[in-house]
This record gives sequence, structure tokens and C-alpha cells, in this order.
Amino acid sequence: MKVTLISLDYYGYDKYIVSAMKELGIDAYHIDIYENRYKYPNLWDRFKNLINKTFFKSNIKRYHLYQFIKNELTHIGKQDKIIIIHAEWLSPETLSLCKSKSNQMIAYHYDGVQRMPAITNTFNYFDKIYTYDKSDAKKYNLEFIPNYIYELKEKKINQTRKAFNISSLDNRTPILEKIASVLDEKNFSYEFLVVNRRQVNLYRPHIRTKIKYLNRMVSRDTVLEKIDTSSIMIDIQRPEQVGLTFRVFESLGYHKKLITTNKDIVNYDFYDSNNILLIDPENIVIPDEFLNSDYKDLPDDILQKYSTKNWVKKILDLV
Repeated sequence: MKVTLISLDYYGYDKYIVSAMKELGIDAYHIDIYENRYKYPNLWDRFKNLINKTFFKSNIKRYHLYQFIKNELTHIGKQDKIIIIHAEWLSPETLSLCKSKSNQMIAYHYDGVQRMPAITNTFNYFDKIYTYDKSDAKKYNLEFIPNYIYELKEKKINQTRKAFNISSLDNRTPILEKIASVLDEKNFSYEFLVVNRRQVNLYRPHIRTKIKYLNRMVSRDTVLEKIDTSSIMIDIQRPEQVGLTFRVFESLGYHKKLITTNKDIVNYDFYDSNNILLIDPENIVIPDEFLNSDYKDLPDDILQKYSTKNWVKKILDLV
């Protein structure tokens, strides 16, 4: 079977899908539109593209992406299946091109329609559409499938008691500040990083805490190292989000406890109150027992159920 994944692999999650497909004997290929995105050579070209987009409905970035994908698909030939993650990045012309180069088109979205409403404009190009959001699956008649454990690590023994979170500066930040304040009161160590390359210097925290506000991105390797050396991860749900983020599956893969605001997590078979603490953003209570007790190991069959390989089997109808 020949399968191509097309995605904007900004966070580096999607490469694990390709690796899993290859492990299953699939002739897999990845077109990473983030690695091959158009980069303006100068400010003048950026300005020209703004004018063209505004007045002439022409976009050099989308044209570059169309040509790049066309060249890649021409090179590798007709595919049995093409999987596209977040198809709203692609123009109608590009989606039509992909459809002509594949026997089956599959979409996957790990953002809610409320947050990315333009995604509904792409639905008619696909034979199957998967979403990580149960409410979107029900409302738009899509297939539900959660995110996956992209890396399953050995459990760390005698790890540091510390909470970790990295997130963008947005409406979740005040909640993170309240969590930090509770941990400060309990003298529990944490490292919270809030990133915004443009506005973080203008932001004024609601509460004085030890949160670090950064105007630069943090490398993926650094983030994974910080997860590995922490005992607890923090996951704050976006208001328009129901699906479980990759923070949840990182906590499973790295055997870390999780503090989350996502109410739906109690409906999953890996939920264990010893490992996962559901908090109310309006009234944050974090028991000392949860902070200081050890992580409880989960059965291997549950971990394997949410593995990347099993995710691939489901989305390609191999099970």
C-alpha cells in the first residue's frame, strides 16, 4: 500500500505517523509543508503579497505550496491513500490535485471546528474525515479518533517532584497563573513557560508567580527533556475544545501525572484519579496527596491501544 501524509508538522508529531506506517510495511511518504513553506526573501515581497491577497485574491504562499505538492506527488506517483492533517491550509486547487493523485482521501483534525471554522469548506474533498473532538464528530457526522501516544518511554525512577507546562500566551494564561499560585502556596516546584514572540513583553500577569514569559520558541528536544524530568504535567483546555490534547498523551507516554481542566477525560479508559486530577478553573484545588504520591502504572494493553501504530491501523482501516 502506498500512502502519503500531507501536514504542517509544526510540533513534530506527524513524523511518528510516517514511522509507524513504515513499521507496518506501508510504502509511506511525508510531505511536510512546514519544512517546505514559502519564506519571503525580503520585506518588499511580503508587502507585495499582502497587496495581491487584498486586492487581487492572489497568494504567493499558496501558489508555492501548490507547486511544491504537485512536484512531490508527480515524483512519487499515484497513491492508494492520501492523509491530510488540517486541510484548511490547502487551497481548493491543491485539494483537487491531491484527490486526482489518490484512490482515497482521508482527513484528520486535532483542532475543533469552532476554532478552525474554515475546515468545513474542505469536507467535500474527502472520502473519510476523522476528528479528535467528539462534539464535532456528532455535529458534522465525522469519525471520532483521539490523538496518540507518539513516544512510549521507560518510566523514570526517583524523578524530581515538579510540574511542567509550556503554552502560548492566550486566554488560558490566567488559569495557569492561578495554578502556579496554588503550587507556590504549597512550596511545590514547577516550571511554566508561556511563549508569544510578538506580545509577551506587553503582557502584564494577573498574579505574581514564577512563570517565565518568553518571546522565543523553545526547541522540541528541550520540551521533551523538561517533560521527562518532571513528575506532573499541566493541561488547560481551550474554551472551544472538547478533544484531548497531545499533553494528555505525552503524560501517558512519559508516565507522568496530569492536572487538567478537560472534563471529558473522565470518560476515557486510561482515567485514574491517582494519576489524573480534574480541576475547576474557577476554584482550583490541588490536594497534597496528589502532588506527592507516585504515578500508578497503567496496563500495557491500554497504552498500546493509544499508540501511533494502532492509530494508523484505525485510520487506514487495517483493523
